[in-house]
Amino acid sequence: MNLALEAISPFPLEQMLIGFVTSADGKQVLAYAAHRRRFTAEESFAWPEDCQVVPEFLALCGHRPAADGIVVHRSDERLTALAWKAGDELPAAIVVAELADTDEAAIAREAATRADLAAETPVENVTGGLAGAIVEGDLILKGEFEGMFTIPKKGLDDSDIRDSDFLAERRKKERLNLMLWNAARAGAAVLVVSLLLDIAGGVVGMRRASLEVANEARRPQVEDIEASQAITSRILELGVKRLLPMEMLALVNEKRPATVEFTNIQCEIKKAKDSTIAKPMMTVDAKTPNAGDISDFLKAVQAMPEVEAATNSEPRVRETSTTFRIEIIFKQAVLLKTAETPKQ
Repeated sequence: MNLALEAISPFPLEQMLIGFVTSADGKQVLAYAAHRRRFTAEESFAWPEDCQVVPEFLALCGHRPAADGIVVHRSDERLTALAWKAGDELPAAIVVAELADTDEAAIAREAATRADLAAETPVENVTGGLAGAIVEGDLILKGEFEGMFTIPKKGLDDSDIRDSDFLAERRKKERLNLMLWNAARAGAAVLVVSLLLDIAGGVVGMRRASLEVANEARRPQVEDIEASQAITSRILELGVKRLLPMEMLALVNEKRPATVEFTNIQCEIKKAKDSTIAKPMMTVDAKTPNAGDISDFLKAVQAMPEVEAATNSEPRVRETSTTFRIEIIFKQAVLLKTAETPKQ
């Protein structure tokens, strides 16, 4: 799996937080990753040790159509589309976008295209909250609709995006906690027997106290699940809202002819024409005394590997200079990789 991820990832695997789940028959693997720099040290430190850090969309993997189909989930902040092929236990493609950037029909088409499904593939729209809980050692993920997705106990570490060293240390703590818990249970059993023999009338009071302790013990588990959901939402939010204005300006400035003077720069995350996904864009207003340099500048920008498209508005001649505007759309992955690469 690491070889497959390394082939498609724009970054070295050591810079990524990686997780994956495997189908019950072992024939399919769904892998996911996020760049480490998308999380601050404070955010990583805040992740609870005894919960799973997994993507929100895994809770949608239990709702599978019987044949080829697209399932689109609407939450309060984003749309998630899963493309399914008949008989598969895991989706063939997943697309996530902010509500402001797309709609159900557009994101469904995008998912169908990525999964090589027909344009007329049926689409099912679902809504409702997503939740998860540990049940007898397995992680059960589900939404407010039919179906649930189960990650077995043996696959929990594989599904968690955190470092293998951290997960190994957590397993050691879990084994120690289990030993302490068994010892505590044995001690509690001896204590209960002693109390029953000595004070038969205290059974009712002890039972009530035991239930209160059990309820309090479950409260951290509920809080951990809520924290895990918040972390997953943060992962997706950072994945679609990353803007690198200084890096974009530096790249374009390298191609600027000496006669061209920038008068205004605007950078934003915006949905380009005929696209359902928001992308980094920069608008450059400039002037030059040599109109011939405009074409050279535009061609140089269009040839940059980080640039997806660049267009020039109609130049205007004013006295001794010509003003013009260039709109540049960047490739998110290539731009981020360039920004992460140290300058030689």
